[in-house]
Amino acid sequence: MANHYQTGVRVVLNDDDRLAADGPQRGEDAQSPDVTDTDKLARAVSLVGARLGNLSVNIADTSGTVGDVAGDIAKEAQAFHELTGSLHEIASTSGQAASVAREAANSANSVRDGLTDTTGSIEKALEGAIRDIKDMAESSNEVFGEFDAVVDQLREVYGFSESIQGIATETQMLAINAGIMAAHAGDAGRGFSVVAESVRQLANQTEQVSRDIITRLRDLSASVQVLQKQNRSNAEKAAAAVDRSATIDADLRKFHVFGENVAAMTADISGICEPVERANMICGSVLEKVTDLDRMAQDNAAKLADTTTKFEHLVSFSEDMILLVEESGIETADTPIIRACIAEAAKTARIFEDAVNAGRISMSALFDERYRPIPGSNPQQVLTDFTQFTDAVMPPIQEAFLGVDPRVVFCAAIDRNGYLPTHNRKYSSPQSDDPVWNAANCRNRRIFSDRTGLAAGRNTKTFLLQTYRRDMGGGKFQLMKDLSSPIMVKGRHWGGLRVGFTTD
Repeated sequence: MANHYQTGVRVVLNDDDRLAADGPQRGEDAQSPDVTDTDKLARAVSLVGARLGNLSVNIADTSGTVGDVAGDIAKEAQAFHELTGSLHEIASTSGQAASVAREAANSANSVRDGLTDTTGSIEKALEGAIRDIKDMAESSNEVFGEFDAVVDQLREVYGFSESIQGIATETQMLAINAGIMAAHAGDAGRGFSVVAESVRQLANQTEQVSRDIITRLRDLSASVQVLQKQNRSNAEKAAAAVDRSATIDADLRKFHVFGENVAAMTADISGICEPVERANMICGSVLEKVTDLDRMAQDNAAKLADTTTKFEHLVSFSEDMILLVEESGIETADTPIIRACIAEAAKTARIFEDAVNAGRISMSALFDERYRPIPGSNPQQVLTDFTQFTDAVMPPIQEAFLGVDPRVVFCAAIDRNGYLPTHNRKYSSPQSDDPVWNAANCRNRRIFSDRTGLAAGRNTKTFLLQTYRRDMGGGKFQLMKDLSSPIMVKGRHWGGLRVGFTTD
């Protein structure tokens, strides 16, 4: 809930205070012989009590303001400290980012260089392979052409062999005819018979050689056909390899483009490194300044916290002085309210004891500290085993007390932990959807564990008079005096009857 600061210290004096402060009028003591030193002392003590009351109110007001400021500064200091921690993390992250950027740039440069070298090597290797494939394809075509020429020549030789075989056959027939003619000639044809025999043998040999040549030519032709077929297949594969080399060349160009993109990316990464480094330097500078401011904020928060503690001690001191004045028996403006509070606290204790004796409530229930939250309440309301009991017995006492003095704002019984089960009717409205309105109008069934509330509930002296700022919700406060007197039930301290009244 936000706090609205109040500045300045004001001293409130009534007409009697001003008269007392001015001192007796000239000749007053001479004209009033009945005024004794005791009366003067009583009037002085009463004036001191009034002044202490005003001082206590102003101290409480200032203490509350200082406490609010201290609380807010402590929150701001904590937030500033968290901001410093966040900046430390940002600076660390920024440094890591700069380091990563540098490493990324170095890695990118290495990749770029390696890719350039690899691309160059691949280009050279592929260019050589493509060149070899093309050469192989050309050679294969040339070999294929040579094989065709060889086949043609083999066909011609085969033709010649067949012609020779035909000539050999005719020669053999001629030799046979010659042999027949030589046989008819008798002795005169013996020489011609020898020639005829030689011609016949030549014809036989020629025919045999021709057959051998034809057989070998057929085998050679078959081998050449096989080689020609294989060469044709090789030529087709070489042609296909040439076609694939074109695709490889296109892929290689893509790879080259990829290398150019990597080089461009490397340049971009190098460009990122510079602003990251600059941001890291700026972050380090800001962090240094914020760290100094954080240290100052923590120091100021500690000093203000110490000041708040001193103010609390001063408030306690002023309350002790007021207590001394009230206990002196000197009448002050607050004395009637104090007497009524003490009396009604004792009356409340008797009502509680009588209820325990009559069996209307047990001691364990009356001293129950199991505070059970009421679902959906905001601010939080709670119930105990004695809430219903106080709802039944406390309203007559609490409502009647509002008529004791016009300054009385509320009267309610609270237990030792500041729990207020039953409030005045005007502060016991059902809760609405507005928590700010609830804070001001639905104050029953709530635990007031602030300094004033706990002190009122745990006080065991005859009475305790405090000054404080009553939190009305929404950052609104009401400057008040808080009076309490203990409620003892069968020797056990149950809590206290708490009365709040204005300072005017």
